[in-house]
Amino acid sequence: MGLTLMTVKVVAWTKALRFEAFPLLIWRVWRAVRSAALLILGRGGFQKRRVASMLAFFFISLTFSLSITAKTTGCFDNKRFCFELTPSSSSLYLVSVQRKVELPVALTLYSNVMQDIPTGNGELKSKAHINAFLDTNDQVPLGVVKNADAFWASMRVKWTVGRVDAIHDNAYTYLPPLQPASKYRIVQGFNGNFSHSGASRYSLDFAAPVGTPILAAREGVVIDTKDDGTKGGPTPKFAKYANYVVILHSDGTTGEYYHLKYKGVVVTRGQTVKRGQLIGYTGNTGFSSLPHLHFGIYVAKFHGKYVSVPFSLAKTSAGNTH
Repeated sequence: MGLTLMTVKVVAWTKALRFEAFPLLIWRVWRAVRSAALLILGRGGFQKRRVASMLAFFFISLTFSLSITAKTTGCFDNKRFCFELTPSSSSLYLVSVQRKVELPVALTLYSNVMQDIPTGNGELKSKAHINAFLDTNDQVPLGVVKNADAFWASMRVKWTVGRVDAIHDNAYTYLPPLQPASKYRIVQGFNGNFSHSGASRYSLDFAAPVGTPILAAREGVVIDTKDDGTKGGPTPKFAKYANYVVILHSDGTTGEYYHLKYKGVVVTRGQTVKRGQLIGYTGNTGFSSLPHLHFGIYVAKFHGKYVSVPFSLAKTSAGNTH
């Protein structure tokens, strides 16, 4: 067993190309374009060299102009959502975010240079963070910044997939994810002394050999997966290696299946699955001290957080398990 930490995703953006690199970049591109023009026009004569230089200068001027006015974009989690900085007439950049995958996600953006969107009623107010729940494809305005590079250098983002407004259907009875259920012992239940406390207090650990088939305990849509982890161990430093499948349910909650084996996921993000459908195979990856499946039902929160909720298994009261 091991404490299962749902992946709290925190990313700081590093912009690869800054304005101070532009002069050298422009010179190199100018030479390349001028050489190409000379190759096309022929190298003979002062007039041809002059035309080639003018064409190169025109091309660079156009490219530089477009680079200044274009939106600055940064995407996260395999383009699950993207931030955009749009220049405005008031020498500010509007910061907005938009989901690119039609699945809900709760995120919190942190930056020490972001300010409230101007309303014309006084000075701009700083804001250390802002929450956004993305459940439509609309672009969501978050705030403004004066300097794009300063924003990218300071920003961090945490997110959790699922709905922050989820209300669990307590009448639903979940299929035990390992079958036959009588063969797989629950080694840690609700409020387990070893690790089931806090946000994961309502979760179950099923002991199972590596490679045991995992079935969807409830129908839904696959909202997140990971299967490239190869390590597992009894300390929190191994948590980032956990493989998992997360399924979004009709009530907005998510069913989370953790510690799958390397390349043990057989479903993909956005796929609709039925109750009882094969979704992967058990393993011992992540913060785990023995091969097992961690299963729980969760509600997404801002700041990369989440909370588990009580649930019942078919023919078994999950709350009465040890």
